[in-house]
Amino acid sequence: MKRINFERIEIFVDIDKTRCSVENYKKDFANIIYQLGRGIEAHALAFKIFNSNGEIEYNDEECNMIKEYASLCSPAFIDAINKLLLE
Repeated sequence: MKRINFERIEIFVDIDKTRCSVENYKKDFANIIYQLGRGIEAHALAFKIFNSNGEIEYNDEECNMIKEYASLCSPAFIDAINKLLLE
């Protein structure tokens, strides 16, 4: 189980990871899952993220799905999600 706040994702803005920005990815990431996901679990996760307020808990299955769908995003977002899931 991990707690994630998709409204405040810390993402590096350079490849040597010296500068970062805190961004709201809640709607964008929920849309990716909603558009590219498959099955009722993806549907539920997309709406859970979209309707979230602040930090909420995701179970291990949801974390695996988050990691899977993050792989469809930019390398910087992938790194940000991997960091959150490893903490």
